[in-house]
Parts: sequence; C-alpha cells; structure tokens
Amino acid sequence: MKLKLKSGAQIFFEDEGQGTPILFLTGFGGNTEIWSGQVNFFLQRGYRVIRLDYLNHGQSDRVDGELQIGDLADEVLQLVDYLQLKEPIGIGNSMGAAVLWNIINLRGWDFLSKAIFVDQSPKMLNDQQWHLGFKNLAEDNFDEVMNEPIVRPAYKHIDDFVFKNSKAIDSAYPFSQPQNRALVKGHAKKDWRFVLEQATKPVLFIMGEKSPFFDSTKTAELSALNANITVNVMKNVGHIPMAEDPTEFNRLVLQFV
Repeated sequence: MKLKLKSGAQIFFEDEGQGTPILFLTGFGGNTEIWSGQVNFFLQRGYRVIRLDYLNHGQSDRVDGELQIGDLADEVLQLVDYLQLKEPIGIGNSMGAAVLWNIINLRGWDFLSKAIFVDQSPKMLNDQQWHLGFKNLAEDNFDEVMNEPIVRPAYKHIDDFVFKNSKAIDSAYPFSQPQNRALVKGHAKKDWRFVLEQATKPVLFIMGEKSPFFDSTKTAELSALNANITVNVMKNVGHIPMAEDPTEFNRLVLQFV
C-alpha cells in the first residue's frame, strides 16, 4: 500500500493482522522484506505487523535533496497517525533504531509499549568514555570512515526466504548509497543516549556477536544507561540478526514482548 505524505511524495507500507501492533523499522538501504522472517511468526501469534520503506528506499518514492534521520522519523509518524496506532511495540534495526530514538524524543516514551533495538549503538562516535561506537569511528577519522561503502553487514548466510524476498525488491528498486550518504553521515553524528537514560518502558537490545560494526563485548555500557534496559547478544550473527537467524531472533522478541 502507499501513503501520500504531506510533501506529496509517497511511501510504501504493509499493515497486516490485528492485535498489538509491532512497528518494524529497517536500516540504511534496507526494505520491508528484510523482516519477512518475522511477519508470519508474529501474525500467527496474534500481533499486527507494520512495515514501511522510507523515502529513497525499497518501493517508496525517490526524492531530490538530502534526507536526515528526522525526515525519516517524520515519515514514520505520518504513517503511525494515519493508521491510528496506539502504543506499538517498536523494533528498529541499525539506522532504524535511530529513527525510533528520534520518534521517542519527539513523542515521549509513552508513545511505545516496549522498544527493541537491533545491533545499533545510541552513539556512533567512539571516545574515551564510550567504546560501543561504529567500528573505529572517531572525530578525527570521521570523513574517511564514513566515505567507505557499507558492505557485508551479515556474518552468516542470510535465511534463503528472506534473502530472495529482499533481493527481489533491491533489484527492482535499486538503492543509491552515494545519493543517501548525507543520511548515514547525519546518523553517525547523533548521540541518543539521553533518550535511553529517560526510558520508562522496557527496552531490549539484541546485538550480533559477530557484528562487523559494533563490539558486542562492550554492551555493559548500554545496560549502564538505564535499569529498564536488557541486552542480549545473539550468537553467530552479524548486523542483521533477524535475517541471519530468524528463529532465534523471533524467540528472543517473543520472550520479551
């Protein structure tokens, strides 16, 4: 389905099932089908499953100008309001986690019933106090690291069903990394720890043990932000755990929700 935004551009979304809504938010360059290993699992358990493609992603419109995280959060909120979602469970992978932090910052923690952040750190820049940033990214090497193409986020073979679905969308609706570089650079400069420090709802982080981007041995820095935060490190997966091991990912999410 398509939703016409206030700007006139259209975003693609899918809204399936009844019951407690789960809002799935993808990462940079992702599309709705990266969650195809979750859809039937949660529909069969009585949840309502909502997925969308941000502008410039998947089956949504391509637009001129540079998008930022705040623009993506605004798109999601327009969809949330259109669907009249009340206290959804929010699940964000990679940059999708940052979109969710932006939304919580705008609407408050009462917007959600629970939040799940998948292989993403609230602060991408490493410094002397924070060691859970993106790879070796720091102020002094920012441009160099951020200009490298973002490739091979998975550690193990992506589930065949998920790969086939996601690849079909990628082929039909190609994503341009160069055109959206400002989006990922803006994302990398943010520090969302203050949002997590204010959390009044249950929060789960699912980190990939073999993530190429974040050091899963440093997750105590996440737990230290707020007593409402639980951290789970999934074995033998990289940056997209839900697509690499859908069975284990779904088990962890179901246990939490």
